[in-house]
Amino acid sequence: MEILTGVERRRDWSHDEKLLILEEAAVAGAKIADVARRHDIKPQQIYTWRKKFSAEPTGPVVSFLPVALIASESSSETERPGSADKPAVAKRSARPIRIEIGCKGGRVLKVEASIAPDVLKALIRSVEEA
Repeated sequence: MEILTGVERRRDWSHDEKLLILEEAAVAGAKIADVARRHDIKPQQIYTWRKKFSAEPTGPVVSFLPVALIASESSSETERPGSADKPAVAKRSARPIRIEIGCKGGRVLKVEASIAPDVLKALIRSVEEA
């Protein structure tokens, strides 16, 4: 009879080793149990690592929002026949130019185009956090 004494074997896997095992388990047709057996770990360990890595933030997420430019009626009248020799003069509208920004959750923020960038940034953050 053999009696084992001492500290239980506990391996410490590096971040890269865990990712390699997870990549191997993610291959189409691969069985988690087979991958775990090859690396002498329990299948539950692979599921735990997968959950841990999917929950970790990878860094700031940059996203682009769609922007649509809508031509006003006066812009279609800027090019008239016979006006090539005269410089084009932009007409000023009586009301200020407004922009619409689509935010998360379908909310739309309508602001004047002359708004200060830092104020606009704070407004967008507050609308998206609400």
